[in-house]
Amino acid sequence: MTNDQGQITSLQKKELTDYNILKTIENNSSVSQRGLSSQMEINVASVNFALKRLIKKGFVRMVGINSKRIKYHITPKGFKAKTKMAYTFFGKNIHFYREVRNDIETQIREFNSDSKGKVAIYGVVGLAEIAYMAVVSMRLEFAGFFTDDLEKTNEIIFGHQVQKLETLKEMQPCLLLLTDEFPVDMMCDIDIKNVDTLNLLNYY
Repeated sequence: MTNDQGQITSLQKKELTDYNILKTIENNSSVSQRGLSSQMEINVASVNFALKRLIKKGFVRMVGINSKRIKYHITPKGFKAKTKMAYTFFGKNIHFYREVRNDIETQIREFNSDSKGKVAIYGVVGLAEIAYMAVVSMRLEFAGFFTDDLEKTNEIIFGHQVQKLETLKEMQPCLLLLTDEFPVDMMCDIDIKNVDTLNLLNYY
């Protein structure tokens, strides 16, 4: 976050440093601390301190003993943390928005389902809007926004009217992206079958 004068805080600087290190390591596990220092324009000591912090948190794994052959690997936990950082910064940086959207696209591609390309979204929060942009970017058939919150039904998001979750019965089979808290027994209660769910909340 920034202070009243619009200056970046020390906490935000640390989070941005962590994000950039994780992103760079994801693309090049052989990058050295000096290479990170050069790319990020910060001193080697700061890179070393940040790496130790990321390793301690379980976000980065170091392989090798020889300082000239050490490799850094981003862990699954680190990958999730990187995307969460991107989502946190989304409000002020379109670059981070694209990062979140791209990661959602990757999750959809990797998810093994019988959705046959049809995708629905549960929830009307900010994450739902990013998920929708990912669906549009992938040119998948969009089934609509759904919710069990009656006060939210009939709202319009990107030209689509939010529908009651029970109406999803008419659109099976499909993949339902969960972008809001979702009671696990809800599907059984309203007798919705042949719908796979991908919980984005667990990821972000």
